[in-house]
Amino acid sequence: MRRVEMALRQLLFRSKPWFRSRTHGATRFYSLGPLSEGRRSFVDKISGTFLGWAAAGLAVGGFYYCHLETAPETGRRRFMAVSQEQERLLHHLVLQEALEKYRDKILPLHHPITQEVRRITRRIVSASNLGYLKEDMSDPEHPIVDCWSTLISEFFGTKISRPPLMDPNKEWVVLVIDDPKLDLAFSGPGLVCVSTGIMSITRDEDGLAAVIGHEIGHVIMRHSAEGFSQNRLLLPLRSLFYLLHIYLGILTLHVLHSLPHSRALEVEGKWSDMLAIKLMSRACYDPAAAPRCFEDLGKINHITEPTFLRTHPPSADRVAHLKALLPESYKIYKSNLECSQLEQMRARGILGRVKIDLRTGARHEVP
Repeated sequence: MRRVEMALRQLLFRSKPWFRSRTHGATRFYSLGPLSEGRRSFVDKISGTFLGWAAAGLAVGGFYYCHLETAPETGRRRFMAVSQEQERLLHHLVLQEALEKYRDKILPLHHPITQEVRRITRRIVSASNLGYLKEDMSDPEHPIVDCWSTLISEFFGTKISRPPLMDPNKEWVVLVIDDPKLDLAFSGPGLVCVSTGIMSITRDEDGLAAVIGHEIGHVIMRHSAEGFSQNRLLLPLRSLFYLLHIYLGILTLHVLHSLPHSRALEVEGKWSDMLAIKLMSRACYDPAAAPRCFEDLGKINHITEPTFLRTHPPSADRVAHLKALLPESYKIYKSNLECSQLEQMRARGILGRVKIDLRTGARHEVP
C-alpha cells in the first residue's frame, strides 16, 4: 500500500505543468549558452551599421560645410569645392571638349563672322576690365585693342583711361560654330561659344551682345565650377546606385536634386541677366536689345515640360525681368562718356550699328 502511494505522488509531481515548463525553459536557456565567436546579436549589427553611416554622414557634412561660400552679386550660400587652379584645368577640359565635339564646324580665327563676335566680346570684357582675348596678346607690345575706343579717341581727341588688362588669369577664348540650324550659346571658365544659328535670331550686334553678356555673366558667377562641385559631391552616391542597378535611385536623385539645383542656378540666372545687361550697357550696347532678343529666343525654344522638370525659367518671366532693369541700365549707358560720344558719331552718320550677313560674313552698318 505504501509503495502504491509513493508511486502516485511521484506521478502527480511530474505531471505538474510548471515543472515541465520550468525544466524545459531552463534547459533551453542553458543550451543556447554564451554567444559563440564570429556571431553578433541583431542589436550589435544594427548599432555597427548606424555608427558607420553616422560617421560617413558627419564626414560628408563636414566636407560640405567647409566648402560653403557666398556667391557674388546674389549673396546666396553655395557649395564650391573647386579651387582656382582646378578651375583653370576645367577651362582646358571644357575647351578641348568643345573643340572635339564641333571640330568640323568651328570657324577659323580670320573668318569675318568670328572677327565680329570677337569684336563684341572684346568690347564687353575690356569695358568692364574683365580681361582680354587670348589671340589679342600674341604680341604684348602691340595688343589688339577695342576699335570703338580707337575711333572715339581719333574723332574727339580724347583718350579713355582704363585699368590694366594684362592679368594672365583674365584670358578669354571665343569660338563660333558654323551651324545655322543650331541656336546655341554656352560658356565655361574663360570660354564663350556661340553658333551662327543664334546670330540669325539676335538680329544685330546689340542682340548678340546680350547673349554674349549673359554667358560672360555665368562665367563671372562661376556657375560651371559650382555645377562641377555638385557633381563631385554626388558622384559616390550615383556610382553606388549604378553598381547596384538601382536606376530608380538615379532618376530620383536627378529629379530631387539635379533639377532643383539647375532651377536654382537659373533663378540666379536672373542675376546673370542683370549682370549681362549691365555689362552690355557699360560697353555702349543698347540694353533694350536684351529683352527683345530673349523674347525672340523664347518663341523658338518654347518650353513644354512640366514645371518640376524645367531647368530654365519661362521666357516671359525673363523678358519681364529684363524690361524692369532697363531704367537702371540706361543710367549706366548714359553715364559712360564713350557711349555719349558714340551716339554723337552715329547721329552724324560716321558710325552705324552692325549687322552681319551669315552667308558671306560681310559687315553692314545700319543707322
